[in-house]
Amino acid sequence: MAALELARYKIRVNAICPGAIQTNIGKSVHNSSDVEGIEIPVLFPEGDQPLEHGPGTAEQVADLAAFLASDSSSHITGTEIFIDGAESLLT
Repeated sequence: MAALELARYKIRVNAICPGAIQTNIGKSVHNSSDVEGIEIPVLFPEGDQPLEHGPGTAEQVADLAAFLASDSSSHITGTEIFIDGAESLLT
């Protein structure tokens, strides 16, 4: 809806949907005793990322963001773009 509403102002709206991305987030996360009893189940697809057989890189996500911000993507709006090495296609 935002893409439709903002198109007249030449504003493009897209969603970058990353899959497994190799980062250092684990080094900056600190456990808190306030949330020790909370567990959120996470389901991962079976199998490896078909395209590269491993997680993507932050640079690959940044390249996609730079592309979407460039004039080369001037006709792309209102879409979600998965950057996950086809992992989202696994069932």
